[in-house]
Amino acid sequence: MISTSKAVLDAMRADFEQLPADARSKLLDMLCQSGVESPEWWWDVLVGEGDLLYRELEAI
Repeated sequence: MISTSKAVLDAMRADFEQLPADARSKLLDMLCQSGVESPEWWWDVLVGEGDLLYRELEAI
């Protein structure tokens, strides 16, 4: 289940990276204001190094 969830987040990041810069900015702003997850989570998943949970589990 964890690998499937990580694959979904990786696919979200890949799709996000395909968008033009202005669309990425607007989408990230919209997601951060949505109240679904925190703005930091969206940033980590789409722009940063990924969800902290999956980074911690990779070491196991």
